[in-house]
Amino acid sequence: MNCYDNAICERIKTITAEAENYINLIYAAPCIYTRNMLLYQLRAKMNEIDFLSGMICCQMNQMQVSSSALPQQNQQNQRDLTLQELSKFNGKDGNPAYVAVNGTVYDVTKNAAWAAASHFGLTAGKDLTSEFASCHAGQTILNKLKVVGKLI
Repeated sequence: MNCYDNAICERIKTITAEAENYINLIYAAPCIYTRNMLLYQLRAKMNEIDFLSGMICCQMNQMQVSSSALPQQNQQNQRDLTLQELSKFNGKDGNPAYVAVNGTVYDVTKNAAWAAASHFGLTAGKDLTSEFASCHAGQTILNKLKVVGKLI
């Protein structure tokens, strides 16, 4: 852990203490208006905790990504692609949909999460290494995809 992580952890502890205080106040609140106001503030504190814990998880996932963690597959029928060549495999006009992560090119053409060659605003035909690291690092979802080559 670094100073930044410690600051986030201290902030989470403070917010948790504030949330506990709001819960105690809700029990003693004399009217529904006051309870609703306290519940609103409690919800804001919970959202802040969720945001901060998400930051910590993303940071931890980025540290866990390395090319050695990616699947090793058979290299038959694989090819080297430049970024320009990869861009042609965008899933449009009958082309398959490929994405690159950490130098490996994957076929996402028939993957349900990549319907219409897009996935939560990301599009096929690109190097998505940083996007993968921020959302799926440490997960084994790449093992389920067919490797079609490497990005050069």
